[in-house]
Amino acid sequence: MSNRKHRNYGLDLIKILACILVLCLHSLVPTSPVVKNSLLNLSVYYAGTIAIPIFFMASSYFVLNKRMISYSYVIRRVGEILFIIIGWVLVYSIVHFCIKHNFIFLEELKGTAFVGIPNQHFYHFWFFWALIIMLLLSPLLWYLLQKSFVGYLILTSIVTLICVGIDVSMHFGNSSNIQNIPQIFRLYLYIEYYLLGGLVGNTNFEKIKKFCKQHFIMTCILAGILYVGVIVYSIWNRNIIHWVYAEANYGNVLIIFTSVLMLIIFSISSPRSKSTIEFIIPATMGIYMLHPFFIGKLMKIHILYNYPIFMIPVLFILCLIIVEIALRIPIINRFFKL
Repeated sequence: MSNRKHRNYGLDLIKILACILVLCLHSLVPTSPVVKNSLLNLSVYYAGTIAIPIFFMASSYFVLNKRMISYSYVIRRVGEILFIIIGWVLVYSIVHFCIKHNFIFLEELKGTAFVGIPNQHFYHFWFFWALIIMLLLSPLLWYLLQKSFVGYLILTSIVTLICVGIDVSMHFGNSSNIQNIPQIFRLYLYIEYYLLGGLVGNTNFEKIKKFCKQHFIMTCILAGILYVGVIVYSIWNRNIIHWVYAEANYGNVLIIFTSVLMLIIFSISSPRSKSTIEFIIPATMGIYMLHPFFIGKLMKIHILYNYPIFMIPVLFILCLIIVEIALRIPIINRFFKL
């Protein structure tokens, strides 16, 4: 009961939402004819744009507002993430070796961090490397936030200006240069959302959250309008900067503001169905790890290929069932939680 009392179910719920939105990003490929020629499919795809910002902000919301953070904590967390990365790649490589007699561990490990590696299966693990980098920076950011809130605001403002400046530059022919930066090295974006998550979770931000709570309906309406704006803007912008993937817009001021507002709304909300949230939330990271392995298989089903938005609930439920079973098996459960 005490755990329920102190737990923020709103943040758990937005993590679940972000998990589903990641499935939207990976199930609907914006370069495929069935997606790019359908306004509905494109809209669902670009609705997933806020997923990665939410994941980074939800992580720093608590990490940067701990009573104390030490490098022993950071090293432990980094070790847990490295276990996930290396463990998954090693198990896959061993199975592949047993079947095809070719040990591909190093190639697959490279594929977790860099795109363009042939036949990579862990492209989505770039997020874990980026999270490691942010964890290594977290004690410094924590110290700044706790000791100098004004200094933290100044740093956040500077990084925001850098993000917006780079986003604006892509509209003047700089898009290809940003695309060539490996995703894990676009640190300005992840620092931005990590800073913003820590800011929203800080006690100095309570007045703004209190204002939003007092005007909750209007805040939700504003967030809904902005979210629609994110989708409309993304569909328009893909033909302007000639970069169709949602990651192109992470530094846009509209996406930044909408993501922060969504985090605020969920952090001050008190959702129902707490037991359902408690059931799903431990599986979200496992779903993230597992889901790409089923996308190709599900696309072979004719109806899911032609109507890929139907694949999202199928993929979510399938992965949820598998992860929930895996979490109840000793040793194996270690590969599905973080």
